[in-house]
Amino acid sequence: MSLRLGDMNSTHRRNKDELMSLRVTALHGLPTSPRLFERLVLEPDWHLVSPKLRGLTPGEVDLEWSLESCAESVREHVRDADLIVGHDLGGVLAAMLAEPGQQVVLSGTALGWYWAAIRFTALPGFRVLFYRRYAGKRFLSRGCRPEHADSLLAAFDSEGLGWSQQMESIARGMKPPSGLSERLRACDVHLIWGRSDPWYPPLIARKIQRETGARLHWLECGHFAPWEDPTGFQQALHAARSSALK
Repeated sequence: MSLRLGDMNSTHRRNKDELMSLRVTALHGLPTSPRLFERLVLEPDWHLVSPKLRGLTPGEVDLEWSLESCAESVREHVRDADLIVGHDLGGVLAAMLAEPGQQVVLSGTALGWYWAAIRFTALPGFRVLFYRRYAGKRFLSRGCRPEHADSLLAAFDSEGLGWSQQMESIARGMKPPSGLSERLRACDVHLIWGRSDPWYPPLIARKIQRETGARLHWLECGHFAPWEDPTGFQQALHAARSSALK
């Protein structure tokens, strides 16, 4: 198939624009999707990519899910990013894949012992309460400020086909490599955190801050900061980027 000269020029302009733009890769967690970042209004020259994570496609249950395979599925997007944003599970993937010198923004996540506790929820007796009875709906509705619960459920309820099995399978496979905080010291790390996050409370954020030397930006919201306070989140992103350019 041949391209006309006008098409070639248009393609060249697009490629040039993409090279000149700030490349942002945003990794979501569970039980959400790339829609978690759809409320962000970034600068025109910021090119945002948010890939779907392996094992979190509606209705898809990957019984062989592993953190390593999930990370590998988004490695290409992270490698070329100027700014990596990781929320929840996406924060672990960001820490695993970031290269020295890259800028990393974490929100509502953990890097150490916390995930060992998460694995306990997949044990018999616990999984009925955590996954079979409430699946991701309670995680959504209880993880945010009350005024945001309806919009979160409306946005992500349709994403939740198979949530119970998906979340249980992922909980069993949540075994992050050790030393994630230490390897992030070679990166420019910022934390954008909901002050009312019940799942990853402020003490988790402060622990990551101490271990990575990150700068901490507080927002008046719950766990789902990019959705609950998109204006505050994007302002914090811009502040993080401005500090990197000084």
